[in-house]
Amino acid sequence: MKKVLFIMDKLSLIDTEKDTTYLFMLECQNRDFDIYYSLIDGLYFDSTLKSNCLQIEMLETKEIYRENDHMQISVEEMDIVFMRKDPPVNLDYIHATYMLDTVKDKVLVVNNPTSLRSFNEKLVTLNFQDIVPPTIVTSSITQIKNFANKFEDGVVIKPTTLCGGEGVFRYSDEQKINDTIIAQRFLPNVSKGDKRIVLLNGEPIGAINRIAKEGSFICNFHAGGIPKKTKVTQSDKDICDRIKPFLVQNGIYFAGIDIIDNMLTEINITSPTGVQEINRANNSKLETIVLDFIVDKLKG
Repeated sequence: MKKVLFIMDKLSLIDTEKDTTYLFMLECQNRDFDIYYSLIDGLYFDSTLKSNCLQIEMLETKEIYRENDHMQISVEEMDIVFMRKDPPVNLDYIHATYMLDTVKDKVLVVNNPTSLRSFNEKLVTLNFQDIVPPTIVTSSITQIKNFANKFEDGVVIKPTTLCGGEGVFRYSDEQKINDTIIAQRFLPNVSKGDKRIVLLNGEPIGAINRIAKEGSFICNFHAGGIPKKTKVTQSDKDICDRIKPFLVQNGIYFAGIDIIDNMLTEINITSPTGVQEINRANNSKLETIVLDFIVDKLKG
């Protein structure tokens, strides 16, 4: 029987109608895998990487899970580790990736912890300048103002470490900025949606369009975005083909990319979501496809 460790946020925070990790856990259980759950601060290194964790049974009820046992485990005895902790990618997160590096040659870690540490999912798009909107990364108000003045519709400001649309806003001269941020040309066609495409080993397996709620331009589901059925277009496939070698080479098996107006805006690699919305729109089960791939990887 295979053993799977999920490193994630508190199970009590799970939204069973939206959470992708929840689907992965249910799918593992349907395959009779043993499921272990750990917070990031449950990891510790003592000769080998270990975890204070719960061995659990998943429930399709409001209780979400049943605790079977509380235990200390050696992580290298797991078959699979899903690193699904949401940002911010802070020092605790980075330290966890260093510890996971010690077992990644013995255990299949999704995604590669070295890549989770090395590639900021907001900044990694800088490697693909030909398919992203004009972008600068700076803490200089002068540079931001000069950059914003180049575009009739101005720019959108994004933090480098958050997720779910948190901290994103359109820039105006009155705003103060103290930290290093991403300034990106505002794309007016965001009103038509922000497409999330889920990639498995660099290949698109599903997509959903996200429409911002009234009065907002932020389409993320965490910010109230509304899902709308869509398809993967040829332009989308071209973008996927462009970034696939990078994802495959770096062991980023499961990713979610965001596309606005045929331009790549983000490559999400920490804990990509959207699977539940895609499943409902298409009567699909992407979690089965993902676990099939992972089990095949285990076979070598």
